[in-house]
Amino acid sequence: MELAQIGPLTTMFEAVAASVGAGIVLGSVLFGAARLARGWARQRIERRALTDGYLGGVVGAIAALIDIVLRYGG
Repeated sequence: MELAQIGPLTTMFEAVAASVGAGIVLGSVLFGAARLARGWARQRIERRALTDGYLGGVVGAIAALIDIVLRYGG
């Protein structure tokens, strides 16, 4: 695992990729569960799953970038 973190740029890409992946999974699950609890039809929830995953990925990437800025920015 030492080889994967060659330098700061590689470490940053690795952190952002992991955050995006986690955001995709968590975003689609959380949005889907919330819509299911609100009584949405399964077909409607499935139509939104891809968009919800992308939205979760964007939120994960933003969170990772904020963490990177806070850690290395000052």
